[in-house]
Amino acid sequence: MNDTDLEQGLREHFRLFAPTDSDHATKLVISSLRARRGAPLGSRREPQRRRTSTHETRVRPSTLAGIAAALTVALVAGFGFAVWRTGLNGGLPGGAASPSATGSAIGSTTSASATPTAQPSPTLRVATRLKPAHEFSPTASMNGRYTTATLLQDGRVLMTGDYTRTTVGGLTVAIYSRSAELYDPATDTFTPTGSMVEARAGASVTALRDGRVLFAGGMNFASDGGQLVSTQFATAELYDPKTGQFSFAGSMSHARYDHAAALLADGEVLIAGGGGTQESGLDGTAELYEPKTGTFRTTGSMVMPRTQSTATPLMDGRVLITGGLQIGSQEAAAQAELYDPATGRFSPTGSMTTVRSGATVTLLRNGKVLIAGGAPSTGPLATAESYDPKTGQFSPTGSMIASRDGHTAALLYDGRVLIAGGWTSDGVGDVGQNLARTRPDGAKTSLATSASCQRVAAGRRLSTAAGYDSPLSASSVGSAILGAVAPSTQLTSVELYDPETGTFSSTGSMGTMRTLPTTTALLDGRVLFAGGDSPDGTSAELYQP
Repeated sequence: MNDTDLEQGLREHFRLFAPTDSDHATKLVISSLRARRGAPLGSRREPQRRRTSTHETRVRPSTLAGIAAALTVALVAGFGFAVWRTGLNGGLPGGAASPSATGSAIGSTTSASATPTAQPSPTLRVATRLKPAHEFSPTASMNGRYTTATLLQDGRVLMTGDYTRTTVGGLTVAIYSRSAELYDPATDTFTPTGSMVEARAGASVTALRDGRVLFAGGMNFASDGGQLVSTQFATAELYDPKTGQFSFAGSMSHARYDHAAALLADGEVLIAGGGGTQESGLDGTAELYEPKTGTFRTTGSMVMPRTQSTATPLMDGRVLITGGLQIGSQEAAAQAELYDPATGRFSPTGSMTTVRSGATVTLLRNGKVLIAGGAPSTGPLATAESYDPKTGQFSPTGSMIASRDGHTAALLYDGRVLIAGGWTSDGVGDVGQNLARTRPDGAKTSLATSASCQRVAAGRRLSTAAGYDSPLSASSVGSAILGAVAPSTQLTSVELYDPETGTFSSTGSMGTMRTLPTTTALLDGRVLFAGGDSPDGTSAELYQP
């Protein structure tokens, strides 16, 4: 077989793993073979035959080892690119090849072919970029203050959750819009795309296997005669990158917001907990979304009803639920639980070593889960811990250099975790008067005429902790309070966690202070930081590993 035939065969093989990266993987193999036999790429010169009595060609064991090594490197590289194209937070949950974005979804036990999008995939530039390592550089600014970012299969990033701050009844809140835009790493530009069906805060965002993105539930605020009125959604919608449009995608069993979501091994989406329509204000129910039929169905309920928790898919297909606020007390939860898709049930697992809300949760390549920082009522934490699915236990690991809540995390190609930004102190402020909430039947319920609010940075939103007339009222304003608390010290510092040593180390600093920015690991190895509570909520910058 000559080089041309070999190259074509390898390219066809790697297209099964990473269609847009088959050239890259193929070149790895060809380059290794070329180096071992001394023939230029594309040369048709046959290697010299060892003379034997039968004139047969013998292949040396070292050559076979070289081919095997090259194929292994190429398979790992090609497979790794395929995994990152679908947003895996490192590893292969459920024994799969394609998980979902933002650390809240997992892969499948069966191979899922990605549907090409209208735009070409950006060129992978890890080895060719001239930017110094561990440095941040500014990129184009967004056209809005977007709060969610979803990596698409073609490498672009979908930005949603644009908002503007306004004051209603003495409370500064965020009013969300329907606008959305796309970031293209190939051109470092943001451009508008289709508008959402509903303006949603506190919705779950999940990248599906077919390339579409599911938005479920959420809420929004509006002013009604000087009163702040909230509306909760049971509806869902889908974004299709091929058309650039959003469309209605059915409804959940009831409205919920600030819930957790994860893509399961069979391609369904688990949606659990959150603030809902129950009298308590917090929800322990769960349901599943089936992309093929576009329908929701109920599944087992959570052990502990909670809102603003995290759902982290594990490599065995189960989903780890951590953190969040407990029902009634509005205190952060240390208890964790597991959802098993095989049984459709939740069950208790070990508890975190420290009560945390607002911690980052990252699935590592070794199958463990890193939980870092966060803030209980006593203030931000520098400590971190890891969860081992094999033992079902949490154990302390190294501490961060700085205490943080409201920070973000991203898994890098080399398996380390990038931790960036956040607050370093707590704040207390007055949330004002004349608040109201719209019930599902359309009636309004008044909240306390005056209330004190302490920031408990749970998940990605500020939440109330005390002073309201009921947990329902406190929960109802948790999704979109921005600027209603005293200023906190923000960080530009960034650090790296090394799973092999269990330690954190400093790396470059961001160009601007950011709390709760969107953080997206791009296909070319860089990390996009955009927006957040910062001096300029529309700015963005890139981290070069």
